[in-house]
Amino acid sequence: MDFLITAGAFKKAGADAYREEEDRVLDELRAEGVVSAAYRRTDGVGVLGFAHGTDLASVKAKLARLPFVAHGFMEFEFVEVVPV
Repeated sequence: MDFLITAGAFKKAGADAYREEEDRVLDELRAEGVVSAAYRRTDGVGVLGFAHGTDLASVKAKLARLPFVAHGFMEFEFVEVVPV
């Protein structure tokens, strides 16, 4: 299953302390085939990307490894998508 994932601005301050770890875990998720694309909005008000998995629960569990998610800085919204 494929999902469009979006998140708004950070929910609280302090995320910069986790930036390096966030980048490392994101690279791992890309290598595992979970995340195929990730983008930061140029206005700085959020991110979006595409994730893949067997079901929504497994995708959420894998993305929960991201420090920004694990430490409550951001929360994703998920929409299942299909190719056209």
